[in-house]
Amino acid sequence: MALLGGNKKTDSVELVDPKTLNIHPNNPRLGDVGAIATSIEQNGWYGTIVAQKSSKNVLAGNHRLQAAIHLNMNEVPVYWVDVNDEEAQKIVLADNRTSDLASYDEHILSTLLSEIAANEDLLGTGYDGDDVDALIADLVDPTSFNPTDFDTEPRLDEYTNIKCPECGHEFQKKK
Repeated sequence: MALLGGNKKTDSVELVDPKTLNIHPNNPRLGDVGAIATSIEQNGWYGTIVAQKSSKNVLAGNHRLQAAIHLNMNEVPVYWVDVNDEEAQKIVLADNRTSDLASYDEHILSTLLSEIAANEDLLGTGYDGDDVDALIADLVDPTSFNPTDFDTEPRLDEYTNIKCPECGHEFQKKK
């Protein structure tokens, strides 16, 4: 199978003024441009925007493009693809849908987020402390743990350390 499939051709990645690109008029995805802009500010730009060569319509990265414009960026990397409008629409749909079909290993995610939250703030991750708390709470087996038994300010004489058997996080539980 060809990397680009069929007879599609592309140039190499090119740095382009984001204002010269077009948000795809038929992109059904609604994105959080503010969260993306914060991520760019905190983590820098990574990846490329995929755009149709003939129309300059963005096929993948419409919300990253909006964030780049919001941040007054002068250039973004663009991967140009030479496809017709029907192929372009399929790429837009596939990019959005394949993202929808993905899932998380919640144990790994909760561990990563907890480690980041313990060492620095979560700004730029798209998550906040409430997200981490909810994720960890979802991982705790309700038949083994009673949330009312937990306290964020443990009194050592009334509490003991326990470890969640699912994710390994330590909690304080009343004796």
